[in-house]
Amino acid sequence: MKAVRLRGNSTCTVDEVPDPVPDEKSVIIRVEATGVCGSELHGFRAKPEELGKELNGGHEVAGEIVWAPKGSAYKPGMRVGARVVQGCGTCNWCKQGDETACENKSFYAADGHAELYKLGLHGIQPLPDNVDWPGGVILSGDGLGVPTRCARRLGDTAGKKVVVLGLGPVGLSCVLVQAFRGAHVWGADISPYRLDLAKQLGAEAAYQAEPKELEARVKEWTGGFGADIVILAVARAESIALAFELVRRHGMVYQVAEIHNAAFNFSRGFLYKEATMMGSWYYTSSDWPLMLKMHQEGLQYRKLVTHVMPMAQAQQAFNTFIAGESGKVVLRMRGEQGAKA
Repeated sequence: MKAVRLRGNSTCTVDEVPDPVPDEKSVIIRVEATGVCGSELHGFRAKPEELGKELNGGHEVAGEIVWAPKGSAYKPGMRVGARVVQGCGTCNWCKQGDETACENKSFYAADGHAELYKLGLHGIQPLPDNVDWPGGVILSGDGLGVPTRCARRLGDTAGKKVVVLGLGPVGLSCVLVQAFRGAHVWGADISPYRLDLAKQLGAEAAYQAEPKELEARVKEWTGGFGADIVILAVARAESIALAFELVRRHGMVYQVAEIHNAAFNFSRGFLYKEATMMGSWYYTSSDWPLMLKMHQEGLQYRKLVTHVMPMAQAQQAFNTFIAGESGKVVLRMRGEQGAKA
């Protein structure tokens, strides 16, 4: 089969690789579409000697099952998406539908940019018939899963003032979901393209502003109090301090971006404001019903996909994503020769 390989130095290739080997704990999916994700950029940009081995990214997958174990609930021909963080299925966390907390979880967060993909049985999300393949990538993957988990944990945000820092695909989807649920949403980013897209998705305003200017605008918007909620969707350590500057006293900072190390004034930002901070990094089976419910209610998540490219144009797809001139960039394994969604 053909698969995309991340080669480092901001390059990738499409090569012939062995087909995945079936087993009784997995299905084999004929991949129709995959999403390019920011989490793949480390391998894409790394020095080749740092990779250790050839890497194939891709974990936001939609396609059709072509092989399933006998006696399983899944059959060839089923249209499915992938939940790639899967629990053991038997521990207390898994029984509560909180698989990301499972201590024996499995990861299927690679090898998706390929013609065939092997996925464990505990993370198969059947797709509605009225969802196209690029839409299925969003509905069943990080694109809607992370913002939905954020929304579930935040609870009712109708009427609240929410600032989303960082308008990559997950940040844009947070704008979409929060506006759909009745919040007043502002966005902030450095990309003019994504600022405009955020407004199309429901943001009342979107700014390319320096921190002090953004803080002043948010205070004016909120009558001097600060935002009720700040969703941190940008992987920059300094953004944590900005988030706590923007949030009101007793407000909430919710982190969905990967930030591994940061230093800021906890007393000023967190303690004195008596603020709350929460976070989540993926979604679980307990989030899936709300994802489907919002789909059924007409959430326009398909608008997050701005570029659809064939697998042969993987290099262009990554370049487009990195340039910030896109929402979600989707690769099609078959068909879809255009560069726009």
